[in-house]
Amino acid sequence: MSPAARHAAIQDQPPPSLPRAHAAAAMPPKGVDQQAREAMTHKIAPRIKSMLQPGQDPVAAARQIEAKCYESAKDAQDYERKVEKRLAKAAKALEATQRPSINEPSVTAPLEKKKALARKRSREDESTQEAKRPRSSDSARDLLREHGATLEWWRSSDVIGRRLRAIIDAATQAGSVGDEARTRASAALQKVEKLEKAATSLLKQLEARSGNLAEQRGYCVKLKESKANLEALFDKLAPQWAPSSVGEAAVESWCDVATNDVAGALRARLGACVGAISQDALGAYRVECPRDSFTATLRLQTSNGRVARAWVTTVRAGERSPASSYDFWRRVGDEATEAADECVRKAGGSALGTVARLLVAVAKARDASASTAAARHKASVERSAPRVPDFARAARLLEREGARAAS
Repeated sequence: MSPAARHAAIQDQPPPSLPRAHAAAAMPPKGVDQQAREAMTHKIAPRIKSMLQPGQDPVAAARQIEAKCYESAKDAQDYERKVEKRLAKAAKALEATQRPSINEPSVTAPLEKKKALARKRSREDESTQEAKRPRSSDSARDLLREHGATLEWWRSSDVIGRRLRAIIDAATQAGSVGDEARTRASAALQKVEKLEKAATSLLKQLEARSGNLAEQRGYCVKLKESKANLEALFDKLAPQWAPSSVGEAAVESWCDVATNDVAGALRARLGACVGAISQDALGAYRVECPRDSFTATLRLQTSNGRVARAWVTTVRAGERSPASSYDFWRRVGDEATEAADECVRKAGGSALGTVARLLVAVAKARDASASTAAARHKASVERSAPRVPDFARAARLLEREGARAAS
């Protein structure tokens, strides 16, 4: 008899009659009435339907299981627990009967084993590919790390626009000489606003981890290239038309012209690099350079309307200057004065050319002195430090003098 037939035979047998003494001692579980038993029977029947042989009545089999559990249960909870335990045991027994025996291998066992191995390898390959595939959050984070500085640079379009407008204004005032610079700066200014909007939108998408990463990477590369092109344009036009500092200004391209309005020409070409410009009765120019944090007084000696000699008489720190010691600025003035003769020679005696070149010389002398100020200060402190007295040497000298006096 097969295990399935044995199981069916056991289910078909009526419950064994209890001994008289045991039946008398058995008490119905509390809280389980006839209605609850019927409900439990109808609950068990659909669950064991798949476990029975064809033709068996699931309701009758359910009544047998329910009766056994009812007779041995102590209370309602124990009654339900025993029902679940018996159903689990029956399901396990059915599974054991359906599993192929070790002694009787299935004809399709090798094929099934190959299929199972193929499915396992397929799952492993999928998991490996998934691990290798970059996640969207990681790719967005990498894009932010690589191009975040470029996107933030484009978001400061107001600063970029101010520099371009300064170039356009200076080139416009120069007339036909500045036509090329004005045209290139105007074309760049029209693109800045669009690129600023694109950079802002792209930065928000990357921060929110949304959008198409492939397209976003292409946009980031384009913005980086546009930034490099605009910086190259600034490097070419800004020193001549809108420098960020006096030391950066390319004054040789515009200062060698004959003009009586030196202050106006300096303001037009140096822009915000120069502040108040005045000229005293002796012809000395006092020029404030707020971006370079210094104020210089430039004295010119003229002969026949041409500058013959020039020197820097006073250089003092501005409010933002990091070094304001007297020695530092005296050294800056001396170095600028040493370059004054060369400035006069290059300017050909032009007042504007001489003043502009002297201002650049002061800015460069300031930068050179600032780079070596720390080393000079350390050497000065070491020279002025008090010496520790050598008492042993003094004692030997006194002994030698005493011996000489005794002899």
